[in-house]
Amino acid sequence: MLPPSDDRLPMHARLRDALASRIAALEWASGEAIPSEQELAKAYGVSTSTMRKSIEHLVREGLLERKQGVGTFVRRPSFDGSLFRWFNFEDASTGGGRTVPESRLIEREVMDATPEIASGLRLPEGAKVVRVLRLRLWAGKPVICEDLYLPHPLFEPFVTMDEHEIGPLLYPVYERAFGQVVTSVEDELSLGQADVVKARLLEVKTGDPLIVVERTSFGTNGTPIDWRRAYGRSDRFRYRVRLT
Repeated sequence: MLPPSDDRLPMHARLRDALASRIAALEWASGEAIPSEQELAKAYGVSTSTMRKSIEHLVREGLLERKQGVGTFVRRPSFDGSLFRWFNFEDASTGGGRTVPESRLIEREVMDATPEIASGLRLPEGAKVVRVLRLRLWAGKPVICEDLYLPHPLFEPFVTMDEHEIGPLLYPVYERAFGQVVTSVEDELSLGQADVVKARLLEVKTGDPLIVVERTSFGTNGTPIDWRRAYGRSDRFRYRVRLT
């Protein structure tokens, strides 16, 4: 029942890979319960304890979640809007409440990966990638501009997809249209300056300081799905940490 794998791996690790592949293939929808440990153990011809160890691995990774007394369910971490945690946005018309971020696709094209882009996506230099320039808006005001890169040819259809089909959040599109599930992200913050294009889009002056969030989004096998640089207005930046 197990797909081809490295026989040197322990059985629970091979089972983890097999279940992760089935999740990535959308065999079970987000929020759907997977079969019980006993059913899966019987299907794969292993002990329940071995299967339990594999499932616990996927729970720690965030692909599954246990609900006491109910079962184990497919979990989709909500990373798509988490860039906004670095910035403070309020909508005065709703008494300071938050609103859903909007998205506008400014440019989409296929290009050759520069050394920097290739490194971010772990691709050979010069490999084809899909580039997306995207503007994020909060209550109708431009707040974040993103240069985003996706591996080609997997994401080639993204170039011509209808913008209304894409919507404001990309990760659900990756899963729905391309079968790619984001399981973790890595963010790195730095300070940059607005060039002519970003100054125009963000309605600031050329040379104004911007907060730069470099993000890599990873799939179930640890391979980057997208790599981006998000540029946000520095007057909206916030950083809070609690040390104990």
